[in-house]
Amino acid sequence: MKLRPLFALMAVFSLLILFEGIVSAQDYSFQQYKNNKEKYGIPLKTLLQDTQKELGITITWNKKVEPYLEEKIPVAPWKLWADPSLRLAYFLAPVDLSFEKIDEKTYRIFEPWYYVRPESEAKAHLDRLQKLFPDRESWENRKIALKKSILEKLQLDPLPKKCDQAPIYTEKRIHDGYSVRNVALEILPGWYLCGSLYEPTEGKGPFPAILNPHGHGKKGRFGETQQIRSATLARMGAVCFTYSMFAWQDLESPLKREAHRDPISGSIQTLDSMRVLDFVSSLPNVDSNKIGITGASGGGTQTFLATALDPRIKVSVPVVMVSAHFYGGCPCESGNPFHITCGGTCNAEIAAMAAPRPMLIIAVTKDWTKNVPNVEFPYIQSIYNYYGAKNKVEFAYFDEEHGYSAAMRNAMYPFMAKHLGLDIKKADESKVVVEPDDALLVFGNDLAKYPKNGIKSLDELKILWNKIHQQK
Repeated sequence: MKLRPLFALMAVFSLLILFEGIVSAQDYSFQQYKNNKEKYGIPLKTLLQDTQKELGITITWNKKVEPYLEEKIPVAPWKLWADPSLRLAYFLAPVDLSFEKIDEKTYRIFEPWYYVRPESEAKAHLDRLQKLFPDRESWENRKIALKKSILEKLQLDPLPKKCDQAPIYTEKRIHDGYSVRNVALEILPGWYLCGSLYEPTEGKGPFPAILNPHGHGKKGRFGETQQIRSATLARMGAVCFTYSMFAWQDLESPLKREAHRDPISGSIQTLDSMRVLDFVSSLPNVDSNKIGITGASGGGTQTFLATALDPRIKVSVPVVMVSAHFYGGCPCESGNPFHITCGGTCNAEIAAMAAPRPMLIIAVTKDWTKNVPNVEFPYIQSIYNYYGAKNKVEFAYFDEEHGYSAAMRNAMYPFMAKHLGLDIKKADESKVVVEPDDALLVFGNDLAKYPKNGIKSLDELKILWNKIHQQK
């Protein structure tokens, strides 16, 4: 019995020796890397130029990559593979640069994007998910785990208590087949979400409702395409609400746009969408069993995320964001890293959580959704097939840049009409009036009518957010 303390002391001593050995090995490896870099290192730019000549390929990069080009990379000649992808991965890993294959002879290098994975790995990841969850029962369990984990990462489990204050409305403006009035919703005590409510002026309700989150366009919900989309859907017979990203417009909030880069933006924006669902569902002229959502870019992320988390959304059209290798380059999309939950997920799997509800995925050739026809869509359709509903998911593909163009909107309108019972004959964008910014304000110019209890800074919001979570 008396020997036990001695054995314990010997065990601790052994662990200390082991730890010291690990640290020493790490120190040795790092020193070896430094020595190899000095002895065998070749400037990255030289390696890339030689690779282009030897393999007959073109490698491009932007100005943000140029500071890395003089970095010396230690190179072993037997690792100069003939496969360009293997060789580039070998060269770029030490400086944490990424690359993508444009075509058989062209590659593009870009600065460190921690929200991007190699395209080949993205496809392999979807294949692994398919094998892990090969049927409806296993997928349903996966979906439950994903939803819980995402909400936890966003600090929305449980959701903060709803505010009691009624929505703040401005006067209604009447246009051809639709009306507009601006609305502010108190999401948290003193934190207001602003938006515009577009309603049909013809027909008898209750009407379907459609949420219209926007992306990182310069003007946000004040932008021309955002107004056109919402107004056209209202003319078709839907009550539409377009609402602002977190801290994206200082026209309607004291918070400056740099606050949008804070990770809290993802939590607030997701909470906003849920409270917008509460709002539109409560409207007397809305059929709460017929709610859709559509948005592009960051609004596309909000579209598939809100659909995954809230079953009240019955139809969704995420635009230019359903990608297995790109997570979204803004903290509002990837700042709370829910993509690492449950062994790793991606936008394509989260979008698949909509199954079996109707979904149209809109993708383009000139951004990270370029692989949708061959990678993301087949995977998502296979999930829909678990429910015998593979015909309820579709994709539309355009040879265009990132955005929500007229062609994309004209693919969305008939899909919404089909699944929400809207009048496609009234999908005439020429009838829409694009209003000036000040017409869309709730609190007036220079925030003259901003509520007295309104939050005025990011620090103030964070104090409130922490207080709310301490009370849970």
